[in-house]
Amino acid sequence: MNIDEIMSLGIGNDERVYAFWLQSVPWIGQGPIPAILKAFGSPREAFLASDEKIAQVLGKRTDPKALLTYRRENDIFEKYDELMRSNIKVSFVWEKDYPERLRYIPDPPLALFYIGRLPENNKLSVAVIGARQCSDYGEMLADELGESLGKNNINVISGMAFGIDGISQNAAVSAGGSSFGVLGCGPDICYPDSNYGLYEKLKTSGGILSSYPPGTQVNAKFFPPRNRIVSGLADAVVVIEARTRSGTLITVDMALEQGRDIYAAPGRLGDELSSGTNGLIGHGARIYLSPDILMSDLFEDHALIMTEGFTEADACLHAIKPTYNTPSDRRHRNYTGNAAEEPDLDKSHLEIYRLLSYFPQSAEDIEEKMRKKKSDSPGVTGICLMLMELCLEGHAVQVSPGQFCKKTD
Repeated sequence: MNIDEIMSLGIGNDERVYAFWLQSVPWIGQGPIPAILKAFGSPREAFLASDEKIAQVLGKRTDPKALLTYRRENDIFEKYDELMRSNIKVSFVWEKDYPERLRYIPDPPLALFYIGRLPENNKLSVAVIGARQCSDYGEMLADELGESLGKNNINVISGMAFGIDGISQNAAVSAGGSSFGVLGCGPDICYPDSNYGLYEKLKTSGGILSSYPPGTQVNAKFFPPRNRIVSGLADAVVVIEARTRSGTLITVDMALEQGRDIYAAPGRLGDELSSGTNGLIGHGARIYLSPDILMSDLFEDHALIMTEGFTEADACLHAIKPTYNTPSDRRHRNYTGNAAEEPDLDKSHLEIYRLLSYFPQSAEDIEEKMRKKKSDSPGVTGICLMLMELCLEGHAVQVSPGQFCKKTD
């Protein structure tokens, strides 16, 4: 049963408590719910059906025991009233406030439980994801990207995980922007505990979202379904760092299925944390070069969202880009560095600047490059001094002691 068929059922507000019952048993998963709605026509009729009829509809693939036991042992009206009295809200897929981007992905969640607010339909959103145990380089990129997106009023969507996720979200909120954390547990449970500060910030500077009801404890099997929501709420997905075998790449697969643009930050060949992102670039992902280039792409590709917002008739066309021949796509396929954008520096500093890149290098690394180019070198001490001067002038950044990167605009 697809979203258009669900929308055509005309489910009203009086059905909310019964829909809440369907979504209150996380262990049955999302899969059986469309089959139940198709068979019974409404959540209420499903709730009133016999155990035997529900078991017949679900078939042999899904054990109906958890759903039936929950109905038998709980007063769903009392449970629903408790939810309504709490600070946790719920939005069902057929309701107007449900995010349009998410509504039109394959297998959208029946409901979103949330604290704070839901992402706006007419506001650009970027999912920033990556390694939990990230490098200084990854931390720098995530912080810079999150800050830039926040300052430019672009939502940051992520999983609130330790590492790249949390860094980018913290940076966005600290810059005055909005961010939304999608959890693989109930929205009333902060996971991981170490991000409790961020969890509290998101309640007022965005939202905490989950397809799992309050009280649902963390379980590894809940994270892959969670990831489809992270990408589904975004216009583009940026992967900062990822290993070759990484859970981050599950999100990328889902984003591709949803038609989202994928960006990957390049890294040094041989670095384990860059093996996944370099592999994505090798398979056609756009290269993440800077926040400015990313935002230029977003405003170019998704101008309709900003000017017209989503409409029921063409929401899926706005949410899922139907062509990969937009101006920004063509620009990325033919991208070359623009020398006119280089800072106004004297010859010696400009040479050092040109040898910098977006992954960390030491003064020794720079001198080795100069030796290979047969350029006159001021020596390691002289290079280090010039690197510090470039940092003071805002053209470079020291990401760790003795390690320098080019500063993006």
